[in-house]
Amino acid sequence: MNDDKLIKLIKKNPSKGLSAAIDQYGPLVKTIVTRIIGYENQQDIEECISDVFVELWKLCNNFNPEKGTIKNYITSIARFKAINVLNRKIIKHESIPLEEDDLQLDLDLTNEVSKTINKNIIEKTLDNLSQPDKDIFIRRYYLFESVKEIALSLNLEPKTVENKLYRGKNKLKDALIKNGIIL
Repeated sequence: MNDDKLIKLIKKNPSKGLSAAIDQYGPLVKTIVTRIIGYENQQDIEECISDVFVELWKLCNNFNPEKGTIKNYITSIARFKAINVLNRKIIKHESIPLEEDDLQLDLDLTNEVSKTINKNIIEKTLDNLSQPDKDIFIRRYYLFESVKEIALSLNLEPKTVENKLYRGKNKLKDALIKNGIIL
């Protein structure tokens, strides 16, 4: 089924449309999600795959065929959702209850505070980037898309994407230095 028909079907009859999308793109989404999350927890993988197609349904009105294919759109959603699941897993495993302090784990609180401060500086700097610079930066460094994929989906030249990434990194570097990056 082509992109236009699939989007129209999702809008007209969500259950049939999503079923067709799952049939067509389910294996691709599962591969992406599994590579990012890992093979350990099948329940997380299945939940994430479901979330991808729910998000497709929610965002189907935002799909613009001039900016790329539905395959690229679903791939971006899958990466974003899987990275969110992975980040939640990492945060969940990093937090250590106070009772475990008896294990005499060497936790450098100064380092943890530094990470938090630096993270806040990075988030604030990214929020201040204009579009499409912000979108390009997030797609490259958070969703791990290639320059070529980003250029294709945003209808830009790869060299333009590279230049915007270079300028974005310089803005980030300047903001970190200005706001007192903590190493």
